[in-house]
Amino acid sequence: MDQIKIGKFIAAMRKEQGLSQKQLAERINVTDKTISKWETGNRMPDASILLTLSSELQINVNELLAGERFLSEETSSKMLSPEEYVQKSESNIVNLVSELNETTKRSKGRGIGLLIGTLCITLAFASLVASSFPAGRIFDLFDKPTLFYLAGLKFLIISISGSFHDYLNAWKLCLPGIRLTAEEMSSAMHAVRYAGALSLTLGSMIASISLFSLLNYLDHSILIGPALAQIVLTFFYTAAAETVYVILLFRIKQLIKERI
Repeated sequence: MDQIKIGKFIAAMRKEQGLSQKQLAERINVTDKTISKWETGNRMPDASILLTLSSELQINVNELLAGERFLSEETSSKMLSPEEYVQKSESNIVNLVSELNETTKRSKGRGIGLLIGTLCITLAFASLVASSFPAGRIFDLFDKPTLFYLAGLKFLIISISGSFHDYLNAWKLCLPGIRLTAEEMSSAMHAVRYAGALSLTLGSMIASISLFSLLNYLDHSILIGPALAQIVLTFFYTAAAETVYVILLFRIKQLIKERI
């Protein structure tokens, strides 16, 4: 569905009825900011309000979802035949169901990402507490707290940004028999690039914090080793993640070429 086209159509029909955004908003019990988001194409009207909105704009739901008038006195020469009207209706229904399914998938992906991110942060804190009990040892050999913090923060940010569904699709492409549309693969590629950029940013931040801690430990020689190890391992984890993402991007590009 073309949200920009639908938004412009809503604006045109509103003006045709002589209504301001505020007046239309009051009639259908939403805010004028919501009307503005519809008309700029940043958001679609909820399904529960389509009938009310169409009624106020004196159009039908099919015309609203298509972003154009089907039957108009001014364009009588271009009036749709019954067969064409049915085809338009079916197309609108298919597009609406497709978008609802995509929204559901993204919502599920976001929930999974938030759960994984929160779990990683919890494990990082638990590992940090557990590793502090043995005398003279702050971090485990593989510095699990830093690893979990890096992974947890990355998953949380990806999930909040709404890209976790696309991120999961990128990993699905590594499995045999999985096929995605060109648009899904393109979105997956953008998600992987975003994840790679996050890895670099978060890795640099944690390494900087560790470096600051190292400077504070200069008077405590027993703590210099663990602090230095955290810095080295942070760069190692970041480099490993970037290597994996480069391989994943190469895999997606190859699949796109094969599809073309």
